Amino acid sequence: MNRWSPFSLRDKTISDQLTRAENRPSGFDYLRLFLSIIVIAVHSISICYGMQIHLRMWDGPLHPVLKFVVPSFFAMSGFLVAGSLERNTIPAFLTLRFLRIVPPLSVSTLISALLLGAFLTSLSLTDYFSHAEFWRYMGSIVGWVHIYLPGVFENRSPPNYVNGSIWTIPFELECYVAIAVLGIAGLPKRPILFTSVAILAMLSFSAKGITSPSYGVSHGEMVLPFMFGVAIYLLRNMLPFSFPLFVLSFTLSLVLFYSRAISYLEAPFVAYSTTYLGLLNPRRILLVRGADYSYGIYIYAFPFQQAAFQLLPGGTFWLSNIAYGVVSSGAAAYLSWTFVEKRVVEQRSAALSGVAKFIEWLRLLFRRL
Repeated sequence: MNRWSPFSLRDKTISDQLTRAENRPSGFDYLRLFLSIIVIAVHSISICYGMQIHLRMWDGPLHPVLKFVVPSFFAMSGFLVAGSLERNTIPAFLTLRFLRIVPPLSVSTLISALLLGAFLTSLSLTDYFSHAEFWRYMGSIVGWVHIYLPGVFENRSPPNYVNGSIWTIPFELECYVAIAVLGIAGLPKRPILFTSVAILAMLSFSAKGITSPSYGVSHGEMVLPFMFGVAIYLLRNMLPFSFPLFVLSFTLSLVLFYSRAISYLEAPFVAYSTTYLGLLNPRRILLVRGADYSYGIYIYAFPFQQAAFQLLPGGTFWLSNIAYGVVSSGAAAYLSWTFVEKRVVEQRSAALSGVAKFIEWLRLLFRRL
């Protein structure tokens, strides 16, 4: 019997690797945590030294690596939620996405607004809580994202916003809605057709001459990797799980990110290299065993880093700021998972049952009409 080699181009498929990892590879857990900490590190530069230094960093040799981070998050999300869409009805899929995204986002928003903001604002508490900007910020709970609070960090040079991480949330919600619509149209059951749509969308961005921003990532650089992450899952029985293809994909991702004109062509390569890393299955340490702290770290870190800059000794030095951000957001993520997210997950069967009954009631109602 031939043994599989990681350098093989054909002996093993992505589906084989999923099966080997019992559909729960630990690589995705480690990758999410790693990317979340990279985000904290990048944000520490802008928080501690301002946007001018931050922009210079983006213009330097780290540019393609920095560009890779957020698209990689979206590619990973696409691959993972495609499995959820395949296993569930559209209403159930959207319910599960809501239960995963909204509860921790709600807690993060409330902590930022009711505790940090109330403590740090330069306004009186009466003016703070009655301010329109405060209530706009609360819209972040449902994905209507606002990043400023009245009187908070107002005398700081940019970035003077409260939470600079959650700007990606509306785009992720958009991706979930889009894949749900495509699911209604039946495209996920036709992997070749779905992949063709993803390729056409990518070529459309490139053909229109839409250039990538030199700083941050654009709409297309998030949505396209998500679509290709979905496509890779749908094609998992055909695509090889190959180390050489990973090296090629990762290299092409970095090369294409150097070019603003054709950077949208990076989407399939970011998706494959992300998926490959996620499908690796090293032994789980306690930090990633039975819990997902990465989302909490991602959404809690920025306001804590901002507060550390203003209040804590050494908070204005980027390495100290990173340490404060990792420790504080890690603690918040643990508490959020233990007391909010885990309990919501435990109730998802009841939630799905309720949604199914509601959908059935709607069907009966329309029949009578």
